[in-house]
Amino acid sequence: MNYFAYGVRGLLTVVFLIAVAGKTGRAGAFSAFADSLRPLAVVPGPAVRAVALAVVTAEGAVCLALALPYPAATLAGLLAATALLAVFAVVIARSVAGETTVRCRCFGRSTAPLGRAHVVRNGLLACVAGTGAAAVAAGPAGGSNAGMAVVAWCAGAVAGGLVTVLEDLMSLFRPVEPSVTE
Repeated sequence: MNYFAYGVRGLLTVVFLIAVAGKTGRAGAFSAFADSLRPLAVVPGPAVRAVALAVVTAEGAVCLALALPYPAATLAGLLAATALLAVFAVVIARSVAGETTVRCRCFGRSTAPLGRAHVVRNGLLACVAGTGAAAVAAGPAGGSNAGMAVVAWCAGAVAGGLVTVLEDLMSLFRPVEPSVTE
């Protein structure tokens, strides 16, 4: 496996791990996530909780597959991540186009509504996952130095952590509304 694939594994493992933890790690988090799916009108009302559970389960399965030291598991995890992220991008794009306001529950709590930045983020992550899958499928092409593989994985993990706080980072560059004083 090449170093790029190790980096992609680190990035996506962290992204999906934080997503699962954010949706299940505190009281009421899963219900809030499931409730956030209702306005998207992707599935009928009674199926929303089942779909929410399927999403969290799939995200957890991606983490597991990417953590296993087997190329076949890595490939399966990357392909699943590509599919999930592409679906997320399409559903969010549909929501944005329909001007449906839904709070982002991608990583748990958030006050930001889903928007174009979420579509772009998921689209780019899907492309990265797909490229990683292609690199793994192509077979070994370097990556024989264990230390460099760890560095690549860790660099990807840091990037994944940054992706999960992208909304917060972007808010640092938005104009501040002036305070009203009397």
